[in-house]
Amino acid sequence: MEAHKYDRFGYKDFVLDDDFRAWLNGTAPEKDHLWEKWLLANPSRQAEIEKARKIVFALHFQGKPIPDHDIGQQWKRLESSIAASEAAIESETLPRRITLTWIWRLLAAACVVVGAFFFVNRYLTGHHAPASAYVPVEHKAANGQQRKLLLPDGTRVTLNAGSSISYPQEFEEDVRKVSLSGEAFFDVKRNEKQPFVITTGDVVTKVLGTSFNISAYPENKAVQVAVVTGKVKVNAQIGSEDQNACVFLSKSEMATFQKEAGELIVSTYDEKEQIGWKDGMLYFQKSDFHSTILKLERWYGVKFDVAPGVRMDTDWRFSGKFQDKPLDYILGVMSYPGRFSYKINNSIVKLQ
Repeated sequence: MEAHKYDRFGYKDFVLDDDFRAWLNGTAPEKDHLWEKWLLANPSRQAEIEKARKIVFALHFQGKPIPDHDIGQQWKRLESSIAASEAAIESETLPRRITLTWIWRLLAAACVVVGAFFFVNRYLTGHHAPASAYVPVEHKAANGQQRKLLLPDGTRVTLNAGSSISYPQEFEEDVRKVSLSGEAFFDVKRNEKQPFVITTGDVVTKVLGTSFNISAYPENKAVQVAVVTGKVKVNAQIGSEDQNACVFLSKSEMATFQKEAGELIVSTYDEKEQIGWKDGMLYFQKSDFHSTILKLERWYGVKFDVAPGVRMDTDWRFSGKFQDKPLDYILGVMSYPGRFSYKINNSIVKLQ
């Protein structure tokens, strides 16, 4: 990605750019951080990016992307229609003060006509797909990684390791729905007419505009929602479909949904414990051996190979705060005094 070349791009230039389309379609995750950095540094290009995003996603009906050469051909057809519209305008004796208005109206009409003709004749013949049939956008943070995302509405999301988020290519007019697996920190762009709703299994979190953390790894026994600013509504299914628990949270409050017990509990929380991961802090609070290993695998992007001879006391618990520490440092603390030995070979950790 040559970031400097995008500084003067218009929406058409973005649509025709291979790297831009690959980023939107999720086929070049290795460049996500470069685009995110560029977007943060160039907020004035957001409007052009949004126009281009809508066009690119519109070109994926039934989940079928249009080949690159077809995109170029359709632009030529569009430009021809625009040129014809301008010629028609010039032949009219319109008052000068309204000429530009009519130009833009005819340009918009040309876009609609060419686009509709293209989709109906090339991609939608015999199909009646609603907008919900579009392929959703999905982003993942692999083990050992964290990702920063900017959603279409301006909401900022930080995904923790081993997490994923999905949402429609274009939010509905009255609601912004996303699904989360794992852990993420949300800084939601406020919009009172379009609530932001996050679904994590049996827990639904609804906000208008606030910042908060959700921890909902599938293997964990609880889902936790910790509020940093604003107010949050948390709804959890505790039994059959018509049995729900609902709580409202304010700053410094947290809701914990115990999956097995079906309980929704409100409490205060330790910010370093819940949100410290964003700043490189790995936190353990009376964590059992299995949970500790899973967390280390996600955080460092490794796999543990535990020898049959390694037996941890069922009452063993591990607590500690580690700021940007290497894995062998934490393993040294865990193994003391002589509980096990370890060897790190690339991404494999052998405990024996």
